[in-house]
Amino acid sequence: MTKYSLLILLVVIFYSCNPNKSENDKPVAKVNDKILYSSTVNEVIPVGISKDDSLLIANNYTHQWVKKQLLISKAELNLSDQDKDVSKMVEDYRSSLIIHKYQQQLIEQKIDTLVSQFEIDNYYRTYSANFVLNRNILKALYIKVPIPVPNLAIIQKLYKSDKEDDWSELQDYCFQNATKFDNFNDRWIYAQELLNKLPGKIGDEDQFLKRTKNYETSDSTHHYFVKIQEVELKDNLAPLPFVKEDIRKILLNKRKIQFIKNLEENIYRDAESKNKFKIY
Repeated sequence: MTKYSLLILLVVIFYSCNPNKSENDKPVAKVNDKILYSSTVNEVIPVGISKDDSLLIANNYTHQWVKKQLLISKAELNLSDQDKDVSKMVEDYRSSLIIHKYQQQLIEQKIDTLVSQFEIDNYYRTYSANFVLNRNILKALYIKVPIPVPNLAIIQKLYKSDKEDDWSELQDYCFQNATKFDNFNDRWIYAQELLNKLPGKIGDEDQFLKRTKNYETSDSTHHYFVKIQEVELKDNLAPLPFVKEDIRKILLNKRKIQFIKNLEENIYRDAESKNKFKIY
């Protein structure tokens, strides 16, 4: 620990524990006429952490503060008065923040976030060209079992079966023996999400998905079982369930945009009717 680091830590700890901190606040660093006080450093240090962690945070914050002040000083020296005049930018940014906060507050209070299935279906039909797949998707079952596989013949029979009793038995088997048991039968996923879980590389993904129903492979430690239920290849229209959440977000966003447009127009018309502004 350097003397400088120790000094920072002692100053921060002492004055964070001192009930008269505002009276005893001491400088930690100085750049030109800018001073960093212990109270400011103390504000960024979480309560209850170790002295070593406090030192690390205090050190990092102090060095970053010094670098920032030096950079500001350098910029002040090298920029023209016109370039340094950021008051308009600050005011524009402040105005944008206030407007955004007000809009978001009203949106949270007024906007109905419920999007009906009818709206989703209608948008899907109307803009179907926007929902063409750019990657293959599938529904599948994925199982990973350590080698040696217990009762290999049994799991080979169970994972291929569509019988409800066999499914229950397969779940029991996987609970006891499988390292991974992922059931993607009830939702679409990108094919690569599944294929990346398998050892080796599938050469022609499209042909593999077209021809494969059940698939097994192994590496040095595990045996893998895959049952592909459904496939939709890229360049086909995405199934509605796959894009339903995206459509819901699109419709909500459109609703918000329209709400903001109406809000601005209503505020304008109200102010106009009460002669609150003049345009010369």
